[in-house]
Amino acid sequence: MNNQDNDFFLDKTYIDKNFQKRPSKSLFGVIIGDLFRHQKISLLLLVMIIISAGAVLITTQQIRKQLFEREQLLLEQDVLESEWRNLVIEENVLADPKRVEEKARNQLGMSYVTQQNETVIVIKSK
Repeated sequence: MNNQDNDFFLDKTYIDKNFQKRPSKSLFGVIIGDLFRHQKISLLLLVMIIISAGAVLITTQQIRKQLFEREQLLLEQDVLESEWRNLVIEENVLADPKRVEEKARNQLGMSYVTQQNETVIVIKSK
């Protein structure tokens, strides 16, 4: 080996030793390091974008939940309105004067007042 080959070998050995001493960084580590050193505004904007996206997701979830609850309440309202209409119809049927008169005659034995079955009670005050 000549002197030039020996220098190349020593340089390569030297490079390999220095390379082994330096820890290798991943691309992700290099990007994060660069962001913290030189791109603080960009990093701040990135964090704000992530927070904004999270807020949008949470708000969307709450809106969907409230819309579901609203739909359930509207269905319940329809059922209650239908039941109320049925009760009003039933009340009108039960309060019909002809029906009341028939029940009074047949079940209670009541009749109209005539002069023959009329009794007048007079209370004298002192």
